[in-house]
Amino acid sequence: MPRLVDHDARKRELLDASLVLVASEGIEAATLRRLARAADCTTGAITYYFEGRDALLVAMLRRAHQTTGARMLRAAGRGASPRDRLWGVLMEALPLDPERLAEWRVWLAFWGAAAGNPALVEENLARYAEWRALLQTLVRDLAGTQADLPLRVDALMGLIDGFGLQIALSKGLQSEGALALRQSAERVLKAQVDALMDVAD
Repeated sequence: MPRLVDHDARKRELLDASLVLVASEGIEAATLRRLARAADCTTGAITYYFEGRDALLVAMLRRAHQTTGARMLRAAGRGASPRDRLWGVLMEALPLDPERLAEWRVWLAFWGAAAGNPALVEENLARYAEWRALLQTLVRDLAGTQADLPLRVDALMGLIDGFGLQIALSKGLQSEGALALRQSAERVLKAQVDALMDVAD
């Protein structure tokens, strides 16, 4: 009797193994042959699920964002107040532990590759639109509907990207530089969130 295969689970396994490879060695390491070795399968198994390397790269980027998005939604669900929900999501967006650092390294690799790959550009834009929509909802819950709400959301996104990039490129999460950046990020983001609460008042 042939062995039943959970194709959705197998596809997720392939993507997760591929993301680990990209996080540790960069996107240039993501050849079908290397990815097959990382996932302990054949290149044929990869092309069974993905039309080619470009399709796999887009799926990898989508998987990375979905993992992060699910974690942010869990953080928002744990918040007891609109401020707590927003703060929880902002902290989840920063690379403050090994899991989130690996995600940021994946995004850095994809951002570098996106310049020559329109499909990656479109995927990244779509995921940023989802990220912006989540923040808009959280900010609106905290501060109400304000004329400058989009500007405030863009400011939060810019701060997350700026601090996240610097932390991800520092010499380890426990390095003096990374710890100082984390303190700065928390201080600056707290000021932004407090300003939103002032608007709400």
